[in-house]
Amino acid sequence: MGPIEQIFFTIGIMITLIGLARGYIRELGSTLIILSALFLLTFFQSRILAALKLVDGGQCTDTSCNGLYFLIFAGLFAVMVFAGYAGKTLYISGSPIDQPGKFLLDIAVGALNGYLISGTIWYYLDRFDYPFRNLTGFQSPLTTEAQKMLQYLPPNLFDNPVYWIVPVIILLILSVRG
Repeated sequence: MGPIEQIFFTIGIMITLIGLARGYIRELGSTLIILSALFLLTFFQSRILAALKLVDGGQCTDTSCNGLYFLIFAGLFAVMVFAGYAGKTLYISGSPIDQPGKFLLDIAVGALNGYLISGTIWYYLDRFDYPFRNLTGFQSPLTTEAQKMLQYLPPNLFDNPVYWIVPVIILLILSVRG
């Protein structure tokens, strides 16, 4: 396993541990925000890039602004995720399940959030050709494992970003069912 996989697995594990500490009921509220952020950024990605290219007045060549584009997309995603964790989260009503099921569900939802967060950041790094190579020491090519993993990063899972909103709708229905 190469360095980039290790970094993103570490991020995913840290978020999983946060999910374990918070519990699946609170973590599902953050999942809703993460999925909504993923939907918004993937659905409007081409429009956002087109607007950014209009704003720069054609100053950016094909790759000269990749660092800026990465910072904008990853920054927007990070702000939305932070809001999902720091603000009020959606509360799924009902009573928590008994142990050991609660522990397993805490881990599962935390791992899902870890995958969504670290995978989306990795997606934007890959999408914008790993900018800031001189600062990070990134060296291409990726390992064969990393190249295989790219197809499983969250924004790459679905051709149509609308599929990301389906779990959001299900979570909203679960939260209002009373």
